[in-house]
Amino acid sequence: MYIQEVRIQNFRVFGNEGVTFLFNKGINVVIGENNSGKSALIDAIRIAFSCVLYKKDIFFSKTDFHVNVAGEKATSAQIDIYLKDVPKNLIEIWDPVQTDCGEFHVIFTLEKTPAGADKVKYRAWGGKCEGNSLSADTLEAVNLAYLSALRDATNEMRPSRNSKLAELLETIANKPEEKESLVEKLRTANQEILQSESLGKTKQVINENLLSIEQNLLHQTVDLGFVEPKFESITASLRSWIIPRWHFMEACHQYYSLISDLEHTEEYKPFIHIQDGGLYIDIDALIEKKKDLDIAIKEALLALKTHSFEIFQNGLGYNNLLFMSAVLGDMSFAKSGIYANLFLVEEPEAHLHPQLQELILNFFAKKVAHYENIQVIMTSHSPTLVSKIGIKHINLLYENQHKLYNYPLVKASLTDEERDYLEKYLDVTKSQLFFAKGVIFVEGISEAILVPEFTKLIDRPLDMYAVELVNINGVGFSPFAKMMKVPGQDAGFAKASIITDDDRCANKEEPTYIPKDLDFNDDLTGITDKIEHGTPSDRYNSISDLCSNNIVRCFGSVKTFEYALALEPNNISYMLDAIASAYPIAGPKLKIKVNETSDQQLKALMIWLFIRSRNSAKAQVALALGRALQKQSRAIENGETVASPFIVPQYIKDAIYNVTREKPALEE
Repeated sequence: MYIQEVRIQNFRVFGNEGVTFLFNKGINVVIGENNSGKSALIDAIRIAFSCVLYKKDIFFSKTDFHVNVAGEKATSAQIDIYLKDVPKNLIEIWDPVQTDCGEFHVIFTLEKTPAGADKVKYRAWGGKCEGNSLSADTLEAVNLAYLSALRDATNEMRPSRNSKLAELLETIANKPEEKESLVEKLRTANQEILQSESLGKTKQVINENLLSIEQNLLHQTVDLGFVEPKFESITASLRSWIIPRWHFMEACHQYYSLISDLEHTEEYKPFIHIQDGGLYIDIDALIEKKKDLDIAIKEALLALKTHSFEIFQNGLGYNNLLFMSAVLGDMSFAKSGIYANLFLVEEPEAHLHPQLQELILNFFAKKVAHYENIQVIMTSHSPTLVSKIGIKHINLLYENQHKLYNYPLVKASLTDEERDYLEKYLDVTKSQLFFAKGVIFVEGISEAILVPEFTKLIDRPLDMYAVELVNINGVGFSPFAKMMKVPGQDAGFAKASIITDDDRCANKEEPTYIPKDLDFNDDLTGITDKIEHGTPSDRYNSISDLCSNNIVRCFGSVKTFEYALALEPNNISYMLDAIASAYPIAGPKLKIKVNETSDQQLKALMIWLFIRSRNSAKAQVALALGRALQKQSRAIENGETVASPFIVPQYIKDAIYNVTREKPALEE
């Protein structure tokens, strides 16, 4: 059993229109900018599943009712939970029509008491009809664990009756005979310790003093022990500590020479590091690998493992890993009456570097793949996690026109092939587009280097407007454009611009075709006419038609990016200097050829043909041009006048203006 859908209305940031979330089996992630409602979703689920329970760790309060822009507080809020793979014996929520489904609903209302005070009341029911009973037994069929964003995993792992270690031991030792066996071992250990002279004397002193105080009035005596011999005492005192992987053996150790000799072999080298004054040894791995080690040597190595770290001495990230390991370990065991395990995690990436984020995600994936009754719903700001989790597992919360929306990316109008393409292509940097206010998609490295510099020249820097630039290294814009368009809405989670070449004159079947082997110093008669009268390619027309809306817009250059840049007279010297820095021999020849003509289109044609014929150094040329543009930007910032400034082509300006707001994102 797992949560398939959650609907929330008039709860905190979610207004009267309501927001719907779609979830899958296994791992799900909810992403969005700060204050978009991610924590509110998690709390809504927790509140719903605890609404009829006697023991609650979260309550719906008066401040949880939504307040609209007019300052009016809602007087009712509703949380609807829809589940899949529901067993028939959960009759209170089971759907007799869709026999693998179930649902329950909770409404909270703000009502006046006879004394005139506001009080929160609730109604909860299972199934589609209000009035159907909903008991604690039904909701307790879901084992829910929660890890908050402002978590104290260190405290959660400390010894107590409610610690995660205690819960895990309670699950594993679930038979009376297993518990009694542990208690008997504890009782025996207590007796052995109490037989020591010092403890016996301590007990004697206390009882003598008690007798002196109480006389014969109470005549009580005490017994001593480290832990009371009960199973609850064992769970409450269970603690964990970290044993380091590497341990140090000093050079004076009797087995130093023998172990250092092993370091010279490829088989054992990974487990032994020679340092000044001794060796660092991965003792457990070495003993496991070298089965024929003498017993005396093994004992000597194990004797080096004398130090460990208490939980409070660990880093926050590692303690979070311990907490998650304990929770998922507990969920891995079948329990009577439990049909689903739900782990709610806020920002699992907290305190973890990117590689550990990937490892924890892989760990989650393996657990949910092996145990189908475990579902993980996490919130995140991490592009690392988003890039690895898969599009169909993402819910994207966003604000548009002062309203909150949720976009389950599984609803994007993508084919299976397009979805696979995106999931392979969305690496950490490109996944940042989900957190942006606007996105600019470009074809290649030249645009990726220069467009950010163009935004500074027109006073629309990307960072100021929270715009992400995504280089797709090709012309496959269609899947990205489809993903940006939210079904059923005229606006999406971010406005997007596609900057691409119109690739005219590339069809061999048309009279305007320009041969691919043409270079700048060839006979170029009539070529500029071909460009002027050529028609955009079918590829460009297709993506342009797809983007004929207010969400994603396509902005095309005449022929190519470099040709469009060179059509501006002011830009010629900048581009020739950049080319000369990359091509110190051929570059000056191009400059002479370009300066021989006054035809601006012919100048642009020569520059484009030169770069096209030497495609391997496009990035180098772009970098050199980018450095010149940076100098121009700095000069403008310093109030200096720039003679013949570089001119950003109008189609690129339009693309930038399309995704930047009237007011910078940082000022909102």
